[in-house]
Amino acid sequence: MGGLFGNLVQASKALMANQVAIQVTGRNLANVNNPEYARQRVKMGDRYVDQTPHGPEGSGVEVLQVQQMRDAFLDAQVVRHASDTGSLDAQQTILANLELILGNQLNSAADPAAIADASNSTTGIGAAMDEFFNAFSTLAGNPSDIPSKSAALNAAATLADRLNLADQRVAGAQADQEGQIQSDVQTANGLLADIAGLNFQIRQAADVETGGAVQLVDQRQAKLEQLASLFKLDVTKDPNNSSEINISLGGVVLVAQAQLIHQIGYLSESAAATLSAAGSLGNRTQGFEIGDYDSTGAFTPAIVSTGGAAMLRPSDTVSGASLPAGTTLLARIDGSTVQMSQAATQTGYFSLTVNGVANARVAYSTAGSKIVTLSNSTGYEVVPSGGSAQGRFQATFGAPTATYITAKGIRSQIADLASAIRTQVNSIYNPSGTASDLFVSSEVPLGTATTTAGSRTISVADTSALVVGMHVYGAGIPSGATVAAKFNSTTFALSVPATASGASSALTAARNLLDVQPNLTSSSLLSAPMGSPASANTFALRIAALRDASLQWNSIVSGGPAFGAKFSDFGRGMVTSLAQTIQTVGTRADEAQVVGTAIKAQRDSVSGVSLDEETADLLRFQKAYQANAKVISVIDEMLSSLISMIR
Repeated sequence: MGGLFGNLVQASKALMANQVAIQVTGRNLANVNNPEYARQRVKMGDRYVDQTPHGPEGSGVEVLQVQQMRDAFLDAQVVRHASDTGSLDAQQTILANLELILGNQLNSAADPAAIADASNSTTGIGAAMDEFFNAFSTLAGNPSDIPSKSAALNAAATLADRLNLADQRVAGAQADQEGQIQSDVQTANGLLADIAGLNFQIRQAADVETGGAVQLVDQRQAKLEQLASLFKLDVTKDPNNSSEINISLGGVVLVAQAQLIHQIGYLSESAAATLSAAGSLGNRTQGFEIGDYDSTGAFTPAIVSTGGAAMLRPSDTVSGASLPAGTTLLARIDGSTVQMSQAATQTGYFSLTVNGVANARVAYSTAGSKIVTLSNSTGYEVVPSGGSAQGRFQATFGAPTATYITAKGIRSQIADLASAIRTQVNSIYNPSGTASDLFVSSEVPLGTATTTAGSRTISVADTSALVVGMHVYGAGIPSGATVAAKFNSTTFALSVPATASGASSALTAARNLLDVQPNLTSSSLLSAPMGSPASANTFALRIAALRDASLQWNSIVSGGPAFGAKFSDFGRGMVTSLAQTIQTVGTRADEAQVVGTAIKAQRDSVSGVSLDEETADLLRFQKAYQANAKVISVIDEMLSSLISMIR
């Protein structure tokens, strides 16, 4: 459109375009301190060009798009590192708290020798063991001295008290962390629902108004980063609409476009124990699940729709606790039974990994058999690879290794230590087994018990004396097992599955790991066998010598049975293993923090608001607005003159 009227239209469009640009620049400046905000830019231009007798003429400058300055790659990197940092920070906090609980703080950074010398910690179990052996060494030098006997008895009571207190505090920490994990799961599910809702709003805004979805995209990205700090999830763009995202965990879809398909659940230790004797879903284990909540808040795991063996193929590499390394699938026998290339090494349930990926099903094997049965009705059990919820679970309930000690491992280690002390000391103090022991364990005899390998459910004559949290000992019972739930007067559940099947007549439970014989006094404490001369020190001398005696027990720190280990090695091994774990996790957390900060700095260079740049843009758009206003004013004067001439 030519002439004055055409110029007037074009100037008006330019005026409005610069007005929008000023508004966007003002919004950028207003959000300069908002870390969730990505700066915006106005893209201006002609929507089309007409061919006129005078040549090509544009339709006039207008706002074509309000662009959000985001880098999808950097956003994805920030989300990924939020998961890594969340996991490592949670682990570091929990492990440091465990160090405080044990009373053994080893500052290897300030004192490199500390990590090799448990005596640096004067309030922990190691120090109590030193005091115990020192007290009996002193008693051996003066075996009839009542003050020395009193000191030895007090040292024994102190050692027992610290072991019991440490066990109770670690158990309390586990309960606290389990509550926090459940809270994290609820928060994550709320964020998943919010993201699904934002997907819908973003699609609507993108369809209605150019650039109208940018603020919603900011909100969604912020919620994604918050969600990633809790769980490491897979985030992808929807193939049918690039403005929407899909979220999955362990290959199971949680959010698809604007729909919340599934949610995350968490099965606690006690709940898993309760389910151990129930129906087809009774083989679920403690950990994270995928499923749905009903209106009452009850969680139901999603059922694997493909059945047990339907997704497995011959030659798949299959691994699990019951299968030797290198096992492959030979054939599917039916919908739930498969044949492996190697025989199973043990009987019971185990988690399945196929081609290196955790599988949603649970397998059951019989020792010596190549036939494995797969559950076709188990829920989606998932193992997140990052986020604070995963970090909490790993540090609290994860299986310990020789290089990574956990709260679960510490409890088992303390139980092993208490058992070793009780056994070794009592074998010296009461060699015939007919007199009084020095140490007892407040044992509750359970009589004849029936166990099934891979099952948590235990049948006994009477459970009335049992309390949730008590330690359980006996054939087929793993080290560190505790009472997780009581079903009725004759059955209860363990915190971990039994390792063997059969009947045991020596099953016991204990309120405390270790107690001093309650009837012992300073006067009745023996330094040597009853009837020995007053100068005899046989018992005291041999108990003191236990400090450096070579012993044998199941040590988690050493990765299995430890031969020739000493009590001092045992105590130091647990303490230093925890200290080394904290140091390793702390180093990784620091590295993740550095990388995360660098990535955020890179993203800020793209998406962050620069005061200098925005101020310059504001002046530029202001001048352009004033110039276009001047053009309109001049055209108005020209039109007024033209009208006056016509009159």
